[in-house]
Amino acid sequence: MKYSEKHQVNFYECDENENLKLQAMIDLMMSTSEHQLNGDAADTIALNERGLGWVVTQYHAEIIDLPHPNEQITIITNPVGYNRFLEYRDFAINNASGKEIVKMKSEWVLFDLHKRRLVSTDSDLMDKIGVPLLKKMPRFPRIRVQQKYQEHRNYRVRYDDLDTNHHMTNSHYFNWFIDSLDRDFLKQNMIQTIDIKFNQEVRYGQNPQVLASLINDENNLKSYHAIADEERKDKAVCELIWRKL
Repeated sequence: MKYSEKHQVNFYECDENENLKLQAMIDLMMSTSEHQLNGDAADTIALNERGLGWVVTQYHAEIIDLPHPNEQITIITNPVGYNRFLEYRDFAINNASGKEIVKMKSEWVLFDLHKRRLVSTDSDLMDKIGVPLLKKMPRFPRIRVQQKYQEHRNYRVRYDDLDTNHHMTNSHYFNWFIDSLDRDFLKQNMIQTIDIKFNQEVRYGQNPQVLASLINDENNLKSYHAIADEERKDKAVCELIWRKL
């Protein structure tokens, strides 16, 4: 049940290196999946009428290259299956020559917007949109909060950060993570691998702390990130592997 859309990359979607921003990349993928579900019982409008919403819990992405302004790309999405509580969806971006330059897998839950908790997957709903029941769950890398971080910055969740689920939209987390790193580093390096796990929602008016560490060992240039509040440090945990431009 693959679905794809073509897109011409805009200048405002790119950073100063003229590479597609992470937030823009995630937003394009989410838009493509929403368009695939448009008019179905699983799209945002239909679910909101039932007091439900899709919430992502995890991403794993591998980036070979990032598109540039005016480049024609194809965004591909495929809902690969579900189990009792989780739904899995794959994404990819192909360049104008048809080469896959980004691939990502994701894990989702159905969320009760009133009780603010996850609910069991609706098997009838999955059948209607042609998503198969999985016997084996896809594996994601395990990521953990670090004991110490080099950088600590406070942020505030603004109204413009919110999505229709009434919490901070997942793509905006990457703005905070990128902002916690030095500009010179960002101008000289590009993300190669993304792993992020969303453990608790971040809501309007909250002032979470964004934690970051940059580690350059023999094998990888890696940054570690977390969203922390006063009680716990696992609202979201992220690991990024980088490579020199």
